[in-house]
Amino acid sequence: MSATTPPTRTSVPAVRRPTTSELTVSSVRRVPPARQQARDVALLPNLLLPGVRHAGAARLTADLGCHPEICLPEGRWPGLFHELRYGRPVDVQPHDYDRHFVRWSGQRYRMETSPDYLDGGLPMARRLADVLPGLKVVVLLRDPAHRLWTGYTDQLARHRLPRAITFDTFVDRCLALRANGADRFEGNRHFRTLSGGFYVESLPHWFDVFGDRMRVAFTEDLQEEPAAGVRSLLDWLDLDPGLVPPADADGYPAPEPAAGFNRRFWPGLSRGTGSTGGNGSTAGPAGRLPRQSDRTRVRVRSLYAAANAELADLLRARGRTGLPAWLSESEA
Repeated sequence: MSATTPPTRTSVPAVRRPTTSELTVSSVRRVPPARQQARDVALLPNLLLPGVRHAGAARLTADLGCHPEICLPEGRWPGLFHELRYGRPVDVQPHDYDRHFVRWSGQRYRMETSPDYLDGGLPMARRLADVLPGLKVVVLLRDPAHRLWTGYTDQLARHRLPRAITFDTFVDRCLALRANGADRFEGNRHFRTLSGGFYVESLPHWFDVFGDRMRVAFTEDLQEEPAAGVRSLLDWLDLDPGLVPPADADGYPAPEPAAGFNRRFWPGLSRGTGSTGGNGSTAGPAGRLPRQSDRTRVRVRSLYAAANAELADLLRARGRTGLPAWLSESEA
């Protein structure tokens, strides 16, 4: 009896399940058609909020990001052009933004918030316009006197200033560095808050570059009537405000229809009369921040008076009405 040759088996490799670390965003999410068509197109932002700090930029970003046609980046602030503030060159390539907008699924706007950009002036505005064609800009401004106090208390709370430094000493230091331009050095950035409040030194350059593609909003208006303020910006962006989902009293999407935006959504930024900073933080050995004296408050207001009056004239010349009190009541 002849030996029988066993049948040849074809080796089939076992299917290996990918490990958790191998599951990337692209492998676990379906690529939307719009994204599929744009694989070779850099995901550049086309909506920018370039400033300013201590004015509620994070809150406004969150409010605008509730609209289904606005995509926010991963993380908080990309800040790819940050070095331009210090006169240093930056090498930003279009596709450098791709990792920030991995959640984009065809929304009309990709929004970046980098609130230090406004202080970069003309070089910053020109570079952004060159790299980000068609960019629309929303600038958020706040009373610079209130903003200066909030910046001071916030930096105390974060231990970026000596605990013993008084507000008067802080202002003196800011003015001394401003006098010779040294507050533009990165090492002195914590004393740049005062100069950053002279908005009229930067804003005209941004208007020159972006013209009608730039809109100015005010923190005070949004604190008073957040719903109207956000609707106005969405209208300007040609987006339907009615598509924003309702939110509950804490600013999160509500399970059932609610009243929409609420005054509580906007933070009570420190004005020098309370014990909390702009982010609700505290400082000092007793967990309380110092108070601002009336004399210092008058001094700071006088520092900004001429610049505020000039800014008010600039905005009125561009057809802006309904200015907040710190502008409408300013006198050079």
